[in-house]
Amino acid sequence: MLHRIWQNLRLARELGLEQTLAYGQYQLGLRLGLTRRALSAALNYPLSNASVQPCWTLPSPVHLSVVAENTEVVESAADAIVAGQIDLFGFEQTPLNLTPPAPLLPALTYGSRVAGQDIKFIWEPARFGWVFTLARAALLTDCLAYAEAFWQYFEQFSRANPPYLGPNWASAQEAALRLGALAFAAQVFENSPASTPERLAALREALVLHARRIPPTLSYARAQNNNHLLTEALSLLLAAAALPDLPEASHWQQTGWRWLCHGLLHQIAPDGTYAQHSTNYHRLMLSVALWAQVALRPLDLTWPGPVRERLAAATRWLLAQLDLDSGQVPNLGHNDGANILPLSSGGYQDYRPVAQASARTFLGQPCLPPGTWDELSLWLGLLPSQSEVERIPLPLELPAVLRLNNEQGWASLRAVCFTSRPAHADQLHVDIWHGGQNIALDAGTYQYNADPPWDNALAGSFIHNTLTVAGRDQMKRVGLFRWSNWAQAAAHRLSPTCLEASHNGYAALGLRHRRQLRSLPGDIWEIEDWVEPLSLDRAGEYQIQLHWLLPDGDLDLSDGQIQIQLPDKTIHLSITADTPLKIQIVRAGEVVIGDPPGHPLRGWVSWHYAEKRPALSVVALTQAAPPIRLLSCFRISCSH
Repeated sequence: MLHRIWQNLRLARELGLEQTLAYGQYQLGLRLGLTRRALSAALNYPLSNASVQPCWTLPSPVHLSVVAENTEVVESAADAIVAGQIDLFGFEQTPLNLTPPAPLLPALTYGSRVAGQDIKFIWEPARFGWVFTLARAALLTDCLAYAEAFWQYFEQFSRANPPYLGPNWASAQEAALRLGALAFAAQVFENSPASTPERLAALREALVLHARRIPPTLSYARAQNNNHLLTEALSLLLAAAALPDLPEASHWQQTGWRWLCHGLLHQIAPDGTYAQHSTNYHRLMLSVALWAQVALRPLDLTWPGPVRERLAAATRWLLAQLDLDSGQVPNLGHNDGANILPLSSGGYQDYRPVAQASARTFLGQPCLPPGTWDELSLWLGLLPSQSEVERIPLPLELPAVLRLNNEQGWASLRAVCFTSRPAHADQLHVDIWHGGQNIALDAGTYQYNADPPWDNALAGSFIHNTLTVAGRDQMKRVGLFRWSNWAQAAAHRLSPTCLEASHNGYAALGLRHRRQLRSLPGDIWEIEDWVEPLSLDRAGEYQIQLHWLLPDGDLDLSDGQIQIQLPDKTIHLSITADTPLKIQIVRAGEVVIGDPPGHPLRGWVSWHYAEKRPALSVVALTQAAPPIRLLSCFRISCSH
């Protein structure tokens, strides 16, 4: 009990007074029945017959056809939706099911699993993110089937999900994202013959009910101080812009604007780092800000100067992470499959649409040459102008992103001084990219809510491209998404070709981990690690494990050098140390080289939520008394 109290006090200190009080307010509302009564009142409050006002600047079919990758590709994706298939989490075709498992319980009684499965499998189709594909196809082809399909799915959802009952009403964020998609659909399909007055009235009522779902549990979003607060605040702004004649519109606007600005200002650090320490959530945050631009115009609002400065910094942070050849970014932090503005053809892993639109909006100029990634900008009313002659030079050099470049690729070194709760225990992780391909990988997330060992298990230090001491994570795990005893890093650039950083995650053992990342001629990367005692009288041996996650390919180990043959290149990796080393290589949890046992979590990479693919985990193991030095050398050669 004393340990639990101490742990809670530590968490409260790390979260801060504002978040702790907001969470207390949320729990008090649940326990006293205040939240349930607020939802009941929202459900029984009379509905208005006010019409839905347009917010989006819809592109012309002519303009859209210029940037859409291929009309046939867009049409094919929309036809699949009409036939009842969607890309779940951006990668897997799955039936579009909007009917949750029975029985339907009051919304606030649901947890993270429903009927034995991750609730996100129920939530994702019900976000209505597939509406954006139907809208793109409808504008390009003028085909009536896409509007009719939307209405049929909307009616199916409405029948199967009565307001505030069932898992699709459990999270205010899910209602918020669905509200945004429905408001978008209301404008795109408004003039379709399929949009009867009865259907438009039902959609208007749904928007009102979705907006009313947000305020009763907004204290939970405030306590999280993450993407929940941003999306829920955004939805209130969108509802105010779409339904300005409602008596509640003024309150929605005031509340949404207050907490959206507050969230952006407090979640984005001055250097552009986002509070959730995730490239996927970073994109979501910028997407929220871009979507808010749609609502700001009819509401006659402009970003306060400090908020706009943070959004500009966040844009630069994303650009500094961008791989120009592929449009991808490091698989950093939590990756939950979110892509809330899929208005382009690049696919889930292509960050260029949001990067280009954010650069135009918050930096005043594009970052990329014209391409298919301009489609999102077009939908947002950001038409390319004749003055767009100069572009932001890429890649950027930022203190918040430790990155080195060479002729064929680049590498980054993860080193953060946390002021908001960490996502993964990944200090000093190194990513390496070559010719648009990720060579030294971040494993990603896979799933949040699954049977052990797959319950958000890829967040640990031993899965990342770093080293662990005595089998410990760099931080103490105290929940599915929570770390305590945050490991803090210090970093600096030694030269244009050398970065160095260290962290204090093993200070309790009297040790420090220090790492250098060096770029050498000939597509060579050197990573030198030191485990150093913090005092001269530190004694004793420690087990050190150095881990590298690499793409799966034909594998060979000879003369101490690991070779991985990929379709167009070969990865050469050697690991040396001042002490004896044992090398183990694991593919999909099974040992392929070295002594067993393997580890079920090693040898996997997850590029999309709920998807994992085999990869190669290279583990170098030594046991010695510090100081201990290890040197990893990557050489990448192209196949001809």
